[in-house]
Order: sequence, then C-alpha cells, then structure tokens
Amino acid sequence: MVFGFSKAIVLGFLFTAVQNWTNSTILKGKNLFFLLLFWALGRFSMYPLGFPAYLSFGLDISSDLMVIYLLIPKLMVPTQKHNRPIVFHYALFTIFHLLSGLSARSVLQPERTLLFVHLSIFVILFLILIIGGRVVPFFSGVVIPGYSFKRIPKLESAILYLPFVFYFFKLIQGFLAPNVFTNIDITNFNLVIGILIASFLISFSLFVTNSIRFLSWKPWKSYKKPILWILYMGYFWVCLGFLFYSLAELGYFPISSAIHSLTVGGIGVFIYGMITRVSLGHTGRSIVASRLTVFAYFIFNFAVMVRVFFPLMGEYKYAYHLSGTIWILTFLIFLLQYTKILFSPRPDGKPS
Repeated sequence: MVFGFSKAIVLGFLFTAVQNWTNSTILKGKNLFFLLLFWALGRFSMYPLGFPAYLSFGLDISSDLMVIYLLIPKLMVPTQKHNRPIVFHYALFTIFHLLSGLSARSVLQPERTLLFVHLSIFVILFLILIIGGRVVPFFSGVVIPGYSFKRIPKLESAILYLPFVFYFFKLIQGFLAPNVFTNIDITNFNLVIGILIASFLISFSLFVTNSIRFLSWKPWKSYKKPILWILYMGYFWVCLGFLFYSLAELGYFPISSAIHSLTVGGIGVFIYGMITRVSLGHTGRSIVASRLTVFAYFIFNFAVMVRVFFPLMGEYKYAYHLSGTIWILTFLIFLLQYTKILFSPRPDGKPS
C-alpha cells in the first residue's frame, strides 16, 4: 500500500504537476517505460524468494533514484526555488524506503521497520499536501462562480518546511524509544519529557497550519460540487488526523486510529477524489461525478469513520473488516465507471 499503490499514484500527480509548473515533458518514451518497469518488478520484493526478492527490492529503490534523477534538473533551478522541497521530500522517501526494506530483512534492526514505513507514509502525505495546496484552490476557482481566497505566504512556508522538523523528531523518538522510553529514571526524565513535548508541538502545529489553510479555502462553497468537495474531505481528514496524532504523542488517543485518519482518510480520500477527477478531465470528458461515483465518495468517508472511531469502542475486528470491504468496493466502483473511459480515445481526438 505504501511503496506500491500510494507511491505510484503520488508519482502520477507529482510528474503531472511538475510538467505543468515547468512547461516541459519529463515522463515519456524510455523514461516512462523504465520507471514503470522498475516499479512493477519491485512489487515482488515482499515475497520470500531469496535472491530474486533482493533483486526486486533493488529495482524498486532504482525507481526512486530515477524519480530524483528526473526531478533535479527541473526543480533545482532558480525559477523553481519554491518547489525544491519536493526533491528533498522524495530523497527522504527513498532513504526511508531503503531503510525499511533492510530492516524488514534483518540487515538492520528489524524492530525499526515500522518506524521507517511510517516515515515513508508521512512523506507521501506531505507531498499530497504540497500538490493539494496548488490544485484544490485552482479547481475551486474553475467551478465555483466568484470564488476567491487569500493566500498566506508565511503559512505556506510553514506547511512546506515543518515536515522536515517532524521527520527529525520522529527519528529521535524512533531511535530512543526502545531504550529511553521504556527505562525512564531521574537521569533521562527531562530528555523524555522534552522529546514528547516537542513531538506534540510539531504535530499540533501541523494541525493548526493545515486547518488555517483548509478554512482559508472556504470549503463550504464546494457543497454543490461532489467532485470538488471530496478533495476537501480528504484535506479535512488530514487536519483531524494531525489533531489526533498530536494527542497520541501524549498518550491521549490511539496512535493507530490517528495514523489511519491520515492514511485511509487523508491519503485515501484525496487520491480517490483526484483519480475520479483527472480520469474525466484528462480524457476530455465533462468533469462531473456520476451518481455512482458520488455514492462511492460517501461510503469511502464512512469507511474512514469506521476505521478511525470503531476501535475507540473496542470494535477492532469490525473496524478492519468493514472498512477494508468498503475500500475494496469503492475501487471496484472506480473500475466499473472509469475503465472504459481510460481505454477509449478522447471525444475531441486530442492525445490524453
């Protein structure tokens, strides 16, 4: 889900956005072929196949290195200074991906596997927030008559750079946790409290900054446009997820529910909203969600509520099974609605 599904979708968003920002074509011909090939062959790395699994993992990492190679010439230039953090985020994603794979194979300490997987998830989330910060208000301006919003430069800078502070403290927490946090005494008490408070403040800052941004976009104006409000719902789950995550840092909320608010809610809902939109827009169709797609939007958000809140009532089994079943159903609806569209020529005859 992290290095296969989410990575592929986010790369699609990312390269589309970068090509628009730089007015250039990056993915075509051999570049596209080898990136797809390395990613596809990398999917076998999770199976216990001995050397072939290591080879598969190497190809998966190669796809990450290829992404960085393709992005650097486009974004590490003076005119793209505001987009440079994207390269830094993806470089960290590559490192966390590599470390998670080595930890899972006991080359490194296996108990750190989940730390690196979670950090990889957060990189994907922060990349989505960067892309969402550009496209959501743009889409709103296109479809909502008289729409306007006030961009807050300092807020945007905070949202862009706070994640790097977040990564730093998550790494500190992750490397100290097995020893310091389980053996608290007078000599390390101040260190433990300091790390916990810092982690809480950073997570809470992410909640505050993203919530201000979310409200500045006037999401209530999207209620008549399902294909737009679904993106706002994804962002809403991110804001709520960071609130829950900050509380989880202090032990006041289950960490699993907080993470799934950010993943199933933030990443999942936003991805679903984007793929239903771009599948219409990039194939020359009218950008209007069908009734079946709107139904999928509602049940997808219900799946998030089930996964986040049912465990709070002790219903872990139902949370896993019901939310997972609904997730599968929503993507079956997507296949039913969009397969023909994606495999058919554009009505206007243009390339898609």
